[in-house]
Amino acid sequence: MDCQLIRGELVAYHFGSVEERTRDLVEAHLVECPDCLKGYLALKREIETAQAGPVPSQSARDRLRRAVAQEVSQRAREAAQPGWWRRPLAFGFAAASAAAVMLMVVSVREQLHQMARLTEETSLVQPPPGPLQRSWRGGSPEPSMTR
Repeated sequence: MDCQLIRGELVAYHFGSVEERTRDLVEAHLVECPDCLKGYLALKREIETAQAGPVPSQSARDRLRRAVAQEVSQRAREAAQPGWWRRPLAFGFAAASAAAVMLMVVSVREQLHQMARLTEETSLVQPPPGPLQRSWRGGSPEPSMTR
């Protein structure tokens, strides 16, 4: 194989992502060509050492530590201030108050319905006989004859 073609396949060969036939050709060429072998070894060394990456400076580390400490302390302060969902007693009181109000509304509504039924029933009742019969109906009273 040509050296240009081999150098194009060295990275894939290093990571093992070439087909078996291409791998055999690359290995045969590396045994025969010392320039390509040097190039492969240099590439391999670069890939293996580049994974470590550059090391941040001490000032960058200190800034990062301060920023993390500030964020952690801020979140700790926020967690110390309870929200409404963290106060079960207050939430329970609010729920009990709402239930009491609902019961009162239902009770008052039932009483109003009972009063309406009573009013309806009393309007159907005939007035008792007697001297006030007309005045109860809205007319003038008749004098009674019992005297």
